[in-house]
Amino acid sequence: MTDRLTQARDLQAEMVEHRRHLHAEPEVGLDLPDTSAYVERVLRDCGLEPERHPGAGVTAHIRGSHGVGPVTVLRSDMDALPLEEETALPFSSRRRGAMHACGHDLHMAMLLGAAKCLVETPPADDVVVVFQPGEESDRGAVPTLAAHRNLDIADARAFAIHVHATWPAHSINHTAGTFMAYGDWFRVDFTGPGGHASQPQLAGNPVEAGAHFVLAARELVASLSAEEHLVATVTESVMGNTVNVIPAHGRLRGTIRTLSPTQRQNLVSGLRRLASAAADRTGTQAAFQLIEGYPAVVNDAAYVERLVAAVGRTSLGPGLAAMSAPSMVIEDFAYFLQQWPGAMVYLGAQVEGSSAFNHAPDAVFDEAVLTTGAALHLMAADGF
Repeated sequence: MTDRLTQARDLQAEMVEHRRHLHAEPEVGLDLPDTSAYVERVLRDCGLEPERHPGAGVTAHIRGSHGVGPVTVLRSDMDALPLEEETALPFSSRRRGAMHACGHDLHMAMLLGAAKCLVETPPADDVVVVFQPGEESDRGAVPTLAAHRNLDIADARAFAIHVHATWPAHSINHTAGTFMAYGDWFRVDFTGPGGHASQPQLAGNPVEAGAHFVLAARELVASLSAEEHLVATVTESVMGNTVNVIPAHGRLRGTIRTLSPTQRQNLVSGLRRLASAAADRTGTQAAFQLIEGYPAVVNDAAYVERLVAAVGRTSLGPGLAAMSAPSMVIEDFAYFLQQWPGAMVYLGAQVEGSSAFNHAPDAVFDEAVLTTGAALHLMAADGF
């Protein structure tokens, strides 16, 4: 383990170079041609033969010295967010409307560093490194798992890291069982006759309906959270375009996060009921639509136990932190863990003085954690 830590530290400058290049050239969604080409080139420079598929990312198979045990699948996401960056970093995004605000640039850099180390000093068993597009909202894990011959594996374990912008740098935050929530999206359309703003009694008002729904949803969440934590957040409102017309149509969109199928069903049923009630109060009609999102990220308890024991024997041990509750973030690494046992951990990457969380336009991450992340990948490859 000590040798692996040393290997990771020796590659810190190279990983920073990868991170800064990728941060400055972000791409959004499933189609990431420049990002995929960069990852493929770096892997080829390591002596690997990458497998690349449009819309399904890049993988590479690293042969172990014995290759008789289960394969370790190490996964990084690659996509950025549709944001305008506000960090003022010297390597800020050069692409308008795109930013690596969730740390996927760090994820790629630390896994590229780990891949180089694994080629130079192979683990006992085989490893597949995975660079996956479309994590944010496109279920990129699904086409990635389906497309790659390198991932046609029966006996494997899977490991991934997600950086966290507001947890202490180098902290390794873990839990067995549910690690991240189920996540879905919803849309509510309110339709009324609309009319002149001076005659509200003659119109149904989608704006009022939306207001009733938002406030009632907050009360519903507070009530259901008494049993188990959950989230329902309205994130978009599109209603009207002038000051003297009551619009005939309005739209709300948002997301829900739950920790169990039962609470998911209860929350969705409640939101449908609230949409109908808001419509009835305001002379409108409501159409509620649920867009199925991601399953929960569920960590294998035995794998997490081995991870904690292995890391605890190294100088990274003091950074181990048991999470008090699952994260309400969603992640399509869930699909990997449906296929093989394994785990994801949060790697704290807070920059001193910053309180911006992931997805904020001013989110920043401590590059020093690249060494810790690469070391964790190497330990996973050696078999926690």
